[in-house]
Amino acid sequence: MNTNFTTVTRPLSWLQLNHSQLLLVQGADASKFLQGQVTCDLRELNSLVTRLGAQCNPKGRILLTFRALQINAETIALRIPSSMLENARQSLGKYIVFSKAKLIDGHDEYSLYGLYGNEASDLAKKIFLNLPGEDGGYVEHNGNFLIQLDSSGRYECWIHHSNITGFVQQIGTVASQGSVDDWKLLDIQAGIADIYPETFEQLTPQEINYQLINGISFRKGCYTGQEIVARLHYRGKLKRHMYRFRIHTPETPALATQVINSITQQAVGQVVMAARINAEDVEILASVLDEHLGALTLATNTQKLEQLPLPYAIPTADQSTE
Repeated sequence: MNTNFTTVTRPLSWLQLNHSQLLLVQGADASKFLQGQVTCDLRELNSLVTRLGAQCNPKGRILLTFRALQINAETIALRIPSSMLENARQSLGKYIVFSKAKLIDGHDEYSLYGLYGNEASDLAKKIFLNLPGEDGGYVEHNGNFLIQLDSSGRYECWIHHSNITGFVQQIGTVASQGSVDDWKLLDIQAGIADIYPETFEQLTPQEINYQLINGISFRKGCYTGQEIVARLHYRGKLKRHMYRFRIHTPETPALATQVINSITQQAVGQVVMAARINAEDVEILASVLDEHLGALTLATNTQKLEQLPLPYAIPTADQSTE
């Protein structure tokens, strides 16, 4: 049974996204500084859109993944995994000292919430008065931000601390309490992964499909790791992508668990995201070598991984991803 999230009926639900938080880059050079550090083109934030992106080391390996939104002319907010805050402070902090900008822990100003399921759009419009015009777009109301993640009606709500009580009262009376597993499962079904401490500096942006979700600009100019990322793109050497799978197991696989070719016993990839569907089944995103699809298991479980569809196509080696 395929579980394509765009066709599944879900009750109206909300949750606090405690596993995520904002890191604010603030100052006259905020945009200029980040433009030289990340894979996405931050000039696009001048429109009412957000962008997924990554910061890489000089070898093109991911240090940090994020969703970026320009709060004002001198502040860009990066939504990052909470467990990556100290890594982000270190990886961005050693370069920001040369800029008129600083890093601020956004946890002190904003709390993040998720809203999804049937009638989520109706509730979001009631609270924010308007809805974004596209996936990745946002609207602002009273200092709060509503980001449309996909057309199924899934939203991130970045709520300023001065407005939290009223917001929670509005959604808590009409929506059911969701779970982090539910939210991560929706990310998995959307084919969107973050990097956590377990996978820090292990994967390139293309190996988690960021070129397929508008997380890499190949025209923006130089940034740290850009030469490696561009070479993989233009020379057609990318042989590894991220795929969605299901496995029947009572144990949720740990991030970075090895994916094995069940015939050769060769390690051919690793788990990037994992979330429970129910007590017996788990969905995962795993970055694996393309040629080994069809004969995959986990190092910790001998059951064959069942491949599930993604909402975007994985290109073959000779196809452009621009």
